[in-house]
Amino acid sequence: MSGEVRRDAHGVPHLRAPSVAALFALQGRVAAHDRAWQLEIERLRSVGRTAELLGPAGVAWDAFARRAQLDLLARRAFDVLDAETRAALTAYAGGVETGLREAACPELRALGPAPGRWHPWTPLGIFAVQHVLFGSFPSALFHARARRVLGPEADLFRTEGLAGGSNAFVLAGSRTRSGLPLIAGDPHRLLEDPGVYAQVRLQCIGPGDPFDAVGLTFPGVPGVQHFGHAGEVAWGVTNAMAAYQQAHEVSLRRRGEEVLVEGEPARVEHQRVTVRGATPVSIEVLDTARGPVVLGDSGRGAGVVLDSPAYLLGDLGFAALLPLLRSRRVDDVAQALRAWVEPVNNWLIADTAGDVRHLVAGRMPRRDSEGGIVGWVEPLPNREPGPDGVLVTANDRATPAFDVLTDDFAPPFRARRLGELLGPDRLLDAADAAAALADVTSASSRVLLDLVPADLRPPLTEGWDGAIDDSPGAAWYAALREEVVERLCAAPALAPLREPSPYGPIVEPWSHLPVRVAVSLHVILSAERPFGLDAAQLVAEAARAVRDGEHPPWPQRHRFHPLHALEQFGLPHEPRTPSTPLSGDTDTVRCTAWLPGSEVCVRASAARWVWDLADRDAGGWVVPLGAAGDPASPHAHDQHATWAAGGVLPLRTAWEDLRPDTLEHP
Repeated sequence: MSGEVRRDAHGVPHLRAPSVAALFALQGRVAAHDRAWQLEIERLRSVGRTAELLGPAGVAWDAFARRAQLDLLARRAFDVLDAETRAALTAYAGGVETGLREAACPELRALGPAPGRWHPWTPLGIFAVQHVLFGSFPSALFHARARRVLGPEADLFRTEGLAGGSNAFVLAGSRTRSGLPLIAGDPHRLLEDPGVYAQVRLQCIGPGDPFDAVGLTFPGVPGVQHFGHAGEVAWGVTNAMAAYQQAHEVSLRRRGEEVLVEGEPARVEHQRVTVRGATPVSIEVLDTARGPVVLGDSGRGAGVVLDSPAYLLGDLGFAALLPLLRSRRVDDVAQALRAWVEPVNNWLIADTAGDVRHLVAGRMPRRDSEGGIVGWVEPLPNREPGPDGVLVTANDRATPAFDVLTDDFAPPFRARRLGELLGPDRLLDAADAAAALADVTSASSRVLLDLVPADLRPPLTEGWDGAIDDSPGAAWYAALREEVVERLCAAPALAPLREPSPYGPIVEPWSHLPVRVAVSLHVILSAERPFGLDAAQLVAEAARAVRDGEHPPWPQRHRFHPLHALEQFGLPHEPRTPSTPLSGDTDTVRCTAWLPGSEVCVRASAARWVWDLADRDAGGWVVPLGAAGDPASPHAHDQHATWAAGGVLPLRTAWEDLRPDTLEHP
C-alpha cells in the first residue's frame, strides 16, 4: 500500500502518502472500507440504476436522475478538468474499487452486488446527486403553485421564510484568547444513516506542494470540500440561499416522432430503466437549449426545465479541490474558489496571519426578463469583520448587498442569536464557540406568544426564557404551535395546496403544506388576515384548546431519526440507530428541525466543527452517529451522544498518538 492509514479513538481516518494520486487512491480505499453501502447506493443514484438493485422502488429516482442527465454532467465536468485533477480522481475511483473488494457490507450481502463499476467521473456524479435538489428549484415550484392559488398572498410563504439551519461564524484574533482567528459552524441537512459527511485527515508528504488538511467530505468525493483546516488557513460554508437554479414550467406536446417543448423541438432520447423483478420501464429524456426536462413527460403534457450554471458550463467546480488543500492564506482560498460553480455558498475563511473574510463563491447568473442566463453577477458579496471582530452567516440576508443572490433568505433569528452569544464583552476560545452552536433558545417563539391573550397563558410559561428543551414552557409552546399550524393548514383558501405535488414524489417534500406553514409561521402571523383567517382569533382558540392539556416534554416527542437509503426509497428497514430525544428547534442555533404531524426529527446538523488557527488540536468536530457505516463497527454510533448533546469531540492529529490500520480486516 502506497501510504499509511492511522485512526483516532473514534475511528476517524488519518491518511499519509507521498503524492496526491497515492493519497486520493488511499482515501478512496478507506472510504470503501468505512462506507461501502453509501458509496455504492450514491453511485447508483448518479447513473439512474437504483432499480436494478432495489426493484420498482427505484424507478422514480432513476427516471429523474436520467432526465436530469447527472451522469452526462459528471462526464462533461470531468473532461474540462486539468490533467492533475483528472489523474487524482482516477486514482480515487481505483482506490474505491480496491476497497469494495475488501470491505464488508451488510446491505450488499442481503441484496447482492450493486451493478456497474466506478469511473473517474463517478465522484462528480455523486457530488451532483448531493446538490441537484439542494438549490432553490424545488421550492420555486411550490411558490409558483402557491401564487397560482393565492395570488400576491403567496408571499406569506416567501418573505424571510425559507427553511435554513446552517450556521457559521468567525472570530478575529482581537476576539479570541489566543490572539488568532477561530471559525466554527454546523451544516444543516437531511439526517442520514450513515451520515452525509465523513471526517478525514489528508497529508501529502511528497515533494512539490505538501499539505496537511483535516475536514469533512462527502463519502464518494475526494479531498475536503466545504469544511477544512489546512494548518495555516481554515474555511467553512453555509448555503447562500442563492437562486442560481431556475425551474421553468413548460408545455410538452408530441408531434409525430418529435416532442415539442413550448412549441420548439427538443432533443429526445428513449432510455430503458432495468427493474429488478419487474418489467423494464421506458422513459423520455428531453433536452432543450435552456436545460433538461427534469420532471414530467409528453404523455402528461407538462414538465419542468431546469437551468443552472453547472449544466450551462458543463462544470461542477472540481478544479477547486486541489488548490483548496494547498492553500496557505485567505487569498489562496479565494483564488481556489474562482473555480467554484455550485452550490453558491457563503465562505468564511481565516488564516494565521490574522486575515478574516466572508465571501460568496460560485457562479450566480444574471437573467433576462424571461429568466434566461445572460451573464454572471460579478463581484459577488464579500465583507470583513466590523469593530466587534465577528462575522456570522446563518442562511440570512447578511447585508443589503446580498440581495443580488435572492429575495428569499432564511429568517434572521439564528444569526441574531449568535450575535448575542458572541457579544463584544469578552475573549472567546474553542469551547465558547462550541457552546454557542449548542444554544436552543428560540427568538421566533415571541411572534406566536405575543398573540396569546394573557388569561390563556398557563402559569408554567411564567419565567420561561424561550429555550426549546425539556421545560414545561417549551412543551406548552410546542403544543400551541402545532395546534396553530394545523388550524392554518385547514384554511379553505389553502385547500388546493393540501394536494400532493403534481410533479410527483421527487419534489413532494418541498410541497408539504404543514412544513411550509411552520417555517413561515412568523410571517403568516404578522399578517392581519392570513389566508382569510383572523390571526389573533385563531391563536386565541388554539391557546384555549391546549391550555389545560398534558404535554410531554419536547425532547420526548422530538426524536433523532436518520433515514437509511432503503427507507428513503420506501423499502422496509429496521432502524438500527438510537431514537435519541433532541432539544432545539427549526429556528434555534442548534437547529433540529420540526416536522409537523410527526414526532421525529429528520433534518439537523449533519456535522459540527470548530477550527482554531492558533492550535488545530484545540478545535473539535463531531458527526451524528459515527465514522463507520457498518452497524457492527464500534465506530458506527460512538460520536452520537456527543452530537445529540450539542458538543464536539477533540481533534487529535499527533501521528504517534493514532492507531495504525493496515486495512486487512474484513
